[in-house]
Amino acid sequence: MLSPSVAPFTREGDHAPASDPYRQVFEAAGVGIARLAPSGRLLEANQRFAEIVGRPQSALAGLDVMDLTHPEDHAVTAAEIESTLYGMRPRYTLEKRYLRPDGTVVWVHVSTVLVRDAQGEPTEFVSVIEDITERRRLQEAMNSARAAERASQAKTEFLSRMSHELRTPLNAMLGFAQLLRVDPRHPLNETQQRSVQHIERAGAHLLAMLTDVLDLSRIEAGSMPMQVGAVALQQTLDEAVAMVSNQAAASGLTLTVTPSPVPLHVQADHVRLRQILVNLLSNAIKYNRPGGRVLLETMAVGNEVVITVMDTGRGLHPDQLAHLFEPFNRLGAERTGVEGTGIGLVIVRRLLELMQGRIEVSSRPGEGSIFRVWLPAAAAPDADGEVGGRSGFGTLDGHDDLGCGPLTVLYAEDNVVNVELVRQVLRMRPHWHLEVARCGREAIEMAQSHPPQLVLLDMHLGDMSGLDVADALAANPALACVPCVALSADAMPDQISEARRRGFVDYLTKPLDVGRLLRLLDQLAVGQHLP
Repeated sequence: MLSPSVAPFTREGDHAPASDPYRQVFEAAGVGIARLAPSGRLLEANQRFAEIVGRPQSALAGLDVMDLTHPEDHAVTAAEIESTLYGMRPRYTLEKRYLRPDGTVVWVHVSTVLVRDAQGEPTEFVSVIEDITERRRLQEAMNSARAAERASQAKTEFLSRMSHELRTPLNAMLGFAQLLRVDPRHPLNETQQRSVQHIERAGAHLLAMLTDVLDLSRIEAGSMPMQVGAVALQQTLDEAVAMVSNQAAASGLTLTVTPSPVPLHVQADHVRLRQILVNLLSNAIKYNRPGGRVLLETMAVGNEVVITVMDTGRGLHPDQLAHLFEPFNRLGAERTGVEGTGIGLVIVRRLLELMQGRIEVSSRPGEGSIFRVWLPAAAAPDADGEVGGRSGFGTLDGHDDLGCGPLTVLYAEDNVVNVELVRQVLRMRPHWHLEVARCGREAIEMAQSHPPQLVLLDMHLGDMSGLDVADALAANPALACVPCVALSADAMPDQISEARRRGFVDYLTKPLDVGRLLRLLDQLAVGQHLP
């Protein structure tokens, strides 16, 4: 590869400098220009080339091109020169590096042509050199950003797949555990009841950890869907309190809610705000003392609303507060036997940031902690509902025989264990009859032959997706009014939102909340519209 030089420095035997018009172009050019002997020695170079290689023009005389080239690029430079000299081609282009005396590396694009005399013998190389260092840096930065984006996407996809794969066995474990606990035909003794409760509790803990890790990954990847709007705060508080009330009662704690004297609304995502409150309330219960209290109150402060969760627990030392929002740092709680992942509060803070909110913490060892959530106030609640959230695996109460005629559930599922679980659940509702389709195409054909009262769809069938099946049913006037409900291990919020958009009346996630499915069946049986 040839390097341009700063000034003419011909010697005896070298070719004479170019004519005056050429000289003016040579010296004024905005790119480096250099003439080299076939041996690689510099004959002359313009000022721009001297600037590129970081040397005075007078110091370039007699230097070899290899004296300027980065050591790692010597081999490729020599190969290009030799292949051009021996007639393999008349010119070459190359991106290479120069190494300045101060150690700075400069990337250049070199275009070189070989000049021959009348007899065809090589006389010199003429090179044009462009400094592309900034371009390379930008390219590398873009490549790094793309690589980071691909890595983040791969991580999210991996966690999504792992979530799906782990939820499937959890579905069997928690589903059958719920059935064992409440099956009136085969009641359990007290010891067996405790054993089943241990299974449910361990499964629910694993599900919570799985959900937390997936949520954190999606937040970090910037792919957490948010539907921020005006939310009626009291409704969200009631939902969150209902989800932790059993936990508080089991711990012997008093959970007190002090609502605002006037209705308050906040700018937030309903589901994510509920998730935040459940996390804070759950922590206040888990890390409290026996017989302690948890207080939840709200207040309007200027253009903001503050939600306060106060507990009478062990409190935190200043050094613990300094590391409170570090992922996977449980601040020593891992030695107490209290279950947790160490990322719940990280998710809380990042979700609040996505909703233009913030969280503040104050705590005294031995006295308890106070968490304050600040959110922008809103003028009116958003009337739209939302599907999703974690299952509370509630009770399985309800009527087991509503006196209805035979009703049919068409269940599209290719996993035999999942089918068996739903079959067992429907034995608690004998007026419902189960039909099973092993793929999407079979589900469509069965629905067309004998329209069911409910279509229960896994979202990832062997031949098509649950969304595709629902679309095909909706296109048939005879089946358009048949409600479709998802039952899937795909718990991604964007998938749930898309199912809702396509007309699904509900979205049940695996592990299945058996009680929720039974309530849904009971609503349909008495002609109630599903939410």
